[in-house]
Amino acid sequence: MRYESGHINEIAGYRLTERIGSGGMGDVYKGYNAALSRTAAIKILHQKEMADRFRNEAYIQSSVSHPNIACLYEYMVTGDTACIIMEYVEGDSLDVYLHRRGKLSNEETENIVRQIASSLAYLHSKEILHRDIKPQNFKVRPDGKVTMLDFGIAKNKYTPKLTQQGFIVGTTEYMAPEQFQQQVQKISDVWSLGVLTYELLTGYMPFDANNPVTMRAKIEKGEFTKPRVLVPQVSEKLNTVIEKSLQVNPSNRISATQIEMLLSGKQPAQPVKLNAALPKEFSKKNIIIATAVLLVILLVIFIPRGENVVPGGDVVLPKEPEATEQLQAASLQTLTIEVLNSTEAFIVFPDGDEKKLPYQIKGKEGENFKFTLKADGYVSKEVEVPITIGRRSYTYSLDKIKE
Repeated sequence: MRYESGHINEIAGYRLTERIGSGGMGDVYKGYNAALSRTAAIKILHQKEMADRFRNEAYIQSSVSHPNIACLYEYMVTGDTACIIMEYVEGDSLDVYLHRRGKLSNEETENIVRQIASSLAYLHSKEILHRDIKPQNFKVRPDGKVTMLDFGIAKNKYTPKLTQQGFIVGTTEYMAPEQFQQQVQKISDVWSLGVLTYELLTGYMPFDANNPVTMRAKIEKGEFTKPRVLVPQVSEKLNTVIEKSLQVNPSNRISATQIEMLLSGKQPAQPVKLNAALPKEFSKKNIIIATAVLLVILLVIFIPRGENVVPGGDVVLPKEPEATEQLQAASLQTLTIEVLNSTEAFIVFPDGDEKKLPYQIKGKEGENFKFTLKADGYVSKEVEVPITIGRRSYTYSLDKIKE
């Protein structure tokens, strides 16, 4: 392992060429091993207190083999630095891919979700819970293949208890209702996939709010704007995936295997149908009475109420409030920036304005912000982040200055 200006320059025979990502436990670099003629993604742990979770991530990723999951080459500890060496995947992360397009077509969404569902069905068959299904954890290759990259908070039956009582892990926007009660299960991943499907297809999040408490309340109620309000041409298959994944009661959800079969054409979408069968003893008189009752109900439903009638007799249909709220919320987004390994970190903007972290940036979807993260005793980090509908926060860790 070599250091240069306080930064790791080489590790495990790999020369680090560029930093390609960062997370709660460390940074990810692109590296090249001349002896093996191999390019790899190298995740280096900077949060020493997260060593057990980092080791668990490597253990789980090394135990799986699937076309839509990145291969783990090696886990090793050099000196006091642990790293995961894994397959380098060309292409854009799914959040960047979506940000560039705004929203995706039925065909492209079905292709992406089918591949993610396939990887999830495989993990679930091995009793592995991913617990963090979101666009940032997938890459889309140039040929359209989708690859799962991150297992940072994944869990299987051998995973030791790594989360303190009373704490929850995951990304709030994508978490299932039961995750807030620390009752995560395999089907919780399916809820997250339902949220991701909705996001890819409409460009909006099904559950959106300006603070985590309000968002959690919306998620626990399971109330969201129907995707066809935002995108009328939603396919029957994708509508079924969303409706059947975003069920508050986990036992009512579709499975990852069923989603894969549905989007592969192996299982037709089953629209909800009314049971029209009548018992043999149902008399003609009863049919007439039932018909009359139904007509009364229809009249009550469709007679225009005063507040929806304008002069001339035209009926003004009320706008769906949830859709209006989402469209308004899209105009201004709040993004929280924080540094995990320093309580005295600051964000410094190009004009010299300095704010203590955590700090909330507000801007319109599509805007980019450049700034520098600083803290005494740590190497400053220059950052550029986009404002996107699906992202509420960015967390970073700073490298300590080597003495």
